[in-house]
Amino acid sequence: MAGFDIQHLMRQARKLEKAMEAARGSLDQITVEAESGGGLVKAKMDGRCTLLKLEIDPKALAGLAGSADGDAAGGAVDAAEKAMLEDLVSAAVNAAAEKARAAADEHLKKATGGIQVPGLPY
Repeated sequence: MAGFDIQHLMRQARKLEKAMEAARGSLDQITVEAESGGGLVKAKMDGRCTLLKLEIDPKALAGLAGSADGDAAGGAVDAAEKAMLEDLVSAAVNAAAEKARAAADEHLKKATGGIQVPGLPY
């Protein structure tokens, strides 16, 4: 096989490995946000899919406050309102995770110059 330089291939592989390590190391610098319920619940994640912040609009909590006279201490939490809030939180977190994975994949693709490396999620 004339013209096949294994040393060059190995240097390129090491270069690619270093680029991937650097890209993985900077995933925590990527941030994405997602919301559900028209903005009632917002989730912020980094490129490692770590939840950084979860915001719940006070309007989403209004139904959970208890009785209408403001006595929340003795009032029971409305199960339907609680379930709705839980669904909104789940939806926001899942949407943020999907955005974070997509952003991380794009970040790693840039690091490899678009070369698809076996074993990577993209």
